[in-house]
Amino acid sequence: MTPRPTIAFLFINGIHHVYHAAMTAMALSESQRDFRVLLVSSHREQTRVIEQIKARFPRAENEIVTLPEPIVFRYLNFINKAYPPPTGSLKKARRHLRDAVAIVSTSHATKRHCDKYGIVGPKHIYHCHGCGDGKYGFETSLQAFDLMLTPGPYYRQRLIDETRMPPEKLRVIGWPKLDLPVDGAALRKRLFTNNRPTVLYCPHWNPRLSSYREWGRDVLAYFSRSDKYNLIFAPHVQLRHWAYHYKYNTDLREYACDHLHVDWGSTASADTSYLRAADIYLGDVSSMVYEFVGVKPRPCVFLNTHGVKWRGDPNYRYWDMGPVVDSIAELDAKLTEAICGQGCIALQTERIREYLDLTAEPSSQRAARAVEEFARSQLAPAG
Repeated sequence: MTPRPTIAFLFINGIHHVYHAAMTAMALSESQRDFRVLLVSSHREQTRVIEQIKARFPRAENEIVTLPEPIVFRYLNFINKAYPPPTGSLKKARRHLRDAVAIVSTSHATKRHCDKYGIVGPKHIYHCHGCGDGKYGFETSLQAFDLMLTPGPYYRQRLIDETRMPPEKLRVIGWPKLDLPVDGAALRKRLFTNNRPTVLYCPHWNPRLSSYREWGRDVLAYFSRSDKYNLIFAPHVQLRHWAYHYKYNTDLREYACDHLHVDWGSTASADTSYLRAADIYLGDVSSMVYEFVGVKPRPCVFLNTHGVKWRGDPNYRYWDMGPVVDSIAELDAKLTEAICGQGCIALQTERIREYLDLTAEPSSQRAARAVEEFARSQLAPAG
């Protein structure tokens, strides 16, 4: 019996990447049987998340492979890395990927690293893991991918304009991560026993962009003293992952109180739980703000820690969607402004359609169809 051709989904970059592409993998596993769907995980926690998602797809037929973790990571991980180095994991994954028709991944570097390790046969599909405005999302290196699954028309057009990406390489599929059913209201009731508005503060991990190093402790001190708000502090997973490297202070015991919840990287910080539980978004440059607005337009406040001249800069276009704090002393007033103002909510409602093309058909099914069609095109006879 001739083995079925393989489409591989690669998860070697932490649980925050899993939620972007795993739904697509499961939808593909349910919608067809001509291709073998293989999910490759580099860490037991990623595998646990994948299996949780799979449980929601009873007709999904696929294989999940968990790569052996390096001994140094598993037993000598003194600096608390959240997941093994992706390059080492990819080296271990070679035998699983080498003969695949296509590899679906969420990292810009996958194609380059596959070439390094001799995985040169498969085509490469990039499944976007960010849907924002930062210039990182529009690197010319993305031209190396054979297909890109993009969240909306704005992202697609900017790729064409700034990277000269051929339009035929781009498919708009929405945002599969939002297909995952999550009960944010129930979570908030478990976290807090009051009816205060809940603020979600999720700073970026990169110190050149993040608000955490300069203002993070001021923000936490403000909310710990507040009698107006609850705070969920759930930074990007990689902030804790890179804490040793960037010398981030992660000891927050002095801010402990009943109305302040800290999460350095659980599944709730990555699966939209907090995005659904919060009333107000507080951040800096993370594209997670579009997921927050995609769930429901709500007040947003942005921290301009680095004194960026952001007006008119396409890399900061999302800062139009709420008040911008230029000095930490403005935080209280800007939160009040965001809650009372309706103009930004109207702008969010209009703009989110550009960024997340959400339709009646689940995004994961649209993405699965794009992957399947592309894979079939690679098997079709030439000419």
